[in-house]
This record gives sequence, C-alpha cells and structure tokens, in this order.
Amino acid sequence: MKLRNCRYVLATGTTGRYAGCDVLAHPEMNQLDCLWNSGFYSNQSQVFLSLLILLSHGIIPETICYALGFRRLKKDPNRDVYHDFYRMDPNVEVQLLKTVTLPDENRKQFDLYDFEYYNPIVKRFFTPSDVVLERKNMLMDKYEIDPDKTISVLYRGTDKGTELALAHPQDYLIVTQRLLQKNPDFKVLLQTDQTQVIQMFVEALGDKVVFFEETPSTTSNSVIWNLMEKNGADSIEWSQWFDAALRCVSDCRYMINHTGNVAFFANLYRGSLDGVYQFNELGAIDLGDLG
Repeated sequence: MKLRNCRYVLATGTTGRYAGCDVLAHPEMNQLDCLWNSGFYSNQSQVFLSLLILLSHGIIPETICYALGFRRLKKDPNRDVYHDFYRMDPNVEVQLLKTVTLPDENRKQFDLYDFEYYNPIVKRFFTPSDVVLERKNMLMDKYEIDPDKTISVLYRGTDKGTELALAHPQDYLIVTQRLLQKNPDFKVLLQTDQTQVIQMFVEALGDKVVFFEETPSTTSNSVIWNLMEKNGADSIEWSQWFDAALRCVSDCRYMINHTGNVAFFANLYRGSLDGVYQFNELGAIDLGDLG
C-alpha cells in the first residue's frame, strides 16, 4: 500500500507484549501524517487521496497530523496545524473496502468524482474548525452574500500557468455574463489571486462584483504563499481566511471554476457538480445549456 506523500502510523501502545510499559515510550497511534510541503491545497490533495487509499484497505485513521508537512506555511516548522483548519467528526460513517480510481487534481475528471462516497469523507475529516467557520460566516454577513443568488468565480492565476493551460480571464467573464443574462438579479463573488482580474471584472460588471479584502491578490506571477513567506507574514492566519473564502465560493448557486488543487477542494467542499462550470487543464470549457 503506497500513499500519496503521506505515511500511516499504527502502534498498539501498552497492550500485548508492551503491557505495563511507559505510555510515553509506547504510545497508541492510528494516524495519517502529511509529509508534503508545497502549497496548502496541494498538501490537502495528498491527504485526501491518501485517505481514499487507506479506506480502500479497510483502515480509518483516528487522527491526521500536519506536523511533518505544510512547513512552507508555518513559522514553527514542527507545529501540527490540522486543527487550525479542521475538526474530525468520528460519528460520520465512511465506506470501507471500496476500490476507486484516484482523480488527478490537475485534470478535470468529473467522471471519476463519486460524491456519494466523497461527502462523508469530507464531513468526517475536513469539517471546518471553529475559527474557519466563524470567518466564513463573517464574510457572508459582511459582504451580504446570498449563496442562492450568487455566481462565484474562482480564478487561479500567478504561477498556475506553469502547470497547465490557463483560460484567459476574459473567458471567465464571458461565462459570468451569460449566467447573468439568465439571472440578472444575481451578484458575482470573485475569488482570485490576480489584482488585474479583479479590476477587469469590476470595470465590466460594476457593483455586481464582490471580492474579499481579507484575501490578498497580486499583479505578479508569484504565488501568494511565496510572497507571504518572503515577507515573513503568518501564512497560517491568511490560509484560514482563504479556506473560509473558498467555502463561501463553494456554497454559491453557480460556480465558475478552474482546474487544480484549489479547484478540486472547492468541488469537494461543494459536495456536488450541480451548477459548476469548470475550465479544464487545456483551458477549454463545456458550457452545456449556456452554449
């Protein structure tokens, strides 16, 4: 069994031959450790895919630990930040021994998504922490977002073009305008790392556009996490805001998405593909009834 940049640790503790031994010397563990140290949602994708592998072998980890991963985001490289973002709900039942094809997070593979299987996994292992949930609710209230009457646009720029073919921001705007023609009273929630994309949408759509001041953007092609790392900023604090923002995006009636790790988790948080229009790894999109 080979996991995706993670490791699984099982230790029986002070039972059996170690009965009566020091608990600190022989701790009981049933834990999934993330070992990946890239962007936040790249790390997250490794954990989710490793969970699919473990579950397919009948294994349910009791804890997930981020102490050995996520180090580019942490001032203390050894701190476990899992609970900064998530809480585990062991009462949610998940299916075991199900053989699945692992999706590639950098490809649009809607045919592989099994939300009947995925949703309990997300609820059990990735329920938002109190901090993230509080920030999500604050963003919804502050910006007066009614998710049932909002089109969200998730545009990932900066360095993403080195991994796949990015559609031009104008293409995202065209899809947005087509949805607005059918839903003229809807708002547009724009979440992007590119300042110039915000400017383009505001110039075209005016006060219909909402964007979060709490999540920074840049005009450069440097990923936000790298810029924060160079400036010595607290990337965990910002990442909590971003995860809250991503959950707002995923709740909206329509979501115009890109392809990549962030987009993958937006779909997982959403729990379905209903109302999702996603550009694939070649920069193309199936508009369906909007075509």
